[in-house]
Amino acid sequence: MIDMFMNVTSFLVTILIEIIPLFLLVTFFAGLALEYISQETLRRYLAGRRGFVGLLLAVVFGFITPFCSCSTIPVLAGMIAAGIPIGVLTAFLFASPYPVEIALIVLGPIFGWILAFTFVLVGAVIAFLSGVVVEKIGWQKQVKPILMPFVAVDAIDNGTAETANVDFKIKVKHAAKYSFDFFKKLAVYIVLGSIIGAFMYGFVPADLITTYAGNSNILAVPIAALIGAPLYVSIIPIIPIIYSLYLKGLNAGAVIAFLITATAISPPELIMLSGMFKKKFIAFFIIAMIAGSIITGYLFNVILLGG
Repeated sequence: MIDMFMNVTSFLVTILIEIIPLFLLVTFFAGLALEYISQETLRRYLAGRRGFVGLLLAVVFGFITPFCSCSTIPVLAGMIAAGIPIGVLTAFLFASPYPVEIALIVLGPIFGWILAFTFVLVGAVIAFLSGVVVEKIGWQKQVKPILMPFVAVDAIDNGTAETANVDFKIKVKHAAKYSFDFFKKLAVYIVLGSIIGAFMYGFVPADLITTYAGNSNILAVPIAALIGAPLYVSIIPIIPIIYSLYLKGLNAGAVIAFLITATAISPPELIMLSGMFKKKFIAFFIIAMIAGSIITGYLFNVILLGG
């Protein structure tokens, strides 16, 4: 028991050391950028024509950022601060924690490169379509009012910031103040979420997954997805976990479903998101991510059986 609490404490300290500086750094640069670039320019650039370009850029940006589900939050916060449309935010939220790196490190060598690239492609489609759906619904109001777009200290007129002649040091101070103010609004969610994640990391038994999602169970894929959802596993620890699950007899689809939900959804992340978005959006994120993981898992099994 003492060892478990030591693991919990170590994990909590590690994740807070990772998330807090990242949050402050990202929101600082978001504030600094908005001292030079207007909100409207950022919106036009990321939204693109009818949203397609913006959504595509969000997916690509999400894939190339090596973030876990929780460390995605500060980047997302910076995008909210810039007034990025909800569809683009959604596509990034789905793509950023999606474990693309695993496709290169594990899935390719174990299941073959066709399946590895299929895994990446399906993740891109899920993220893109989720962004499209939210954009079409018009859920911009699902962003909480306390996180409305950042407004530069000097006025913005006709899409251009009028702070060009302000001394750089003053702009840095403005950005630093904005970053700390933003952090204070979400600090409770960050700490509470990290505590829950640490306890789940330390006390959820590893054999739980193989017990209820065995290879002979036709429902192994959705069960594995649901078991993975409340866990909190980052990219590095998940590699030996999914490999051991596969060796213990879990079918490929169940392994994939577990991989997606265990890395892309977590209680700490959801608690932090609840400080940024309203309940409908968070429910949509959970349902869409779990559904996407189940579809991907069954698709893997179909391809393997077909091969």
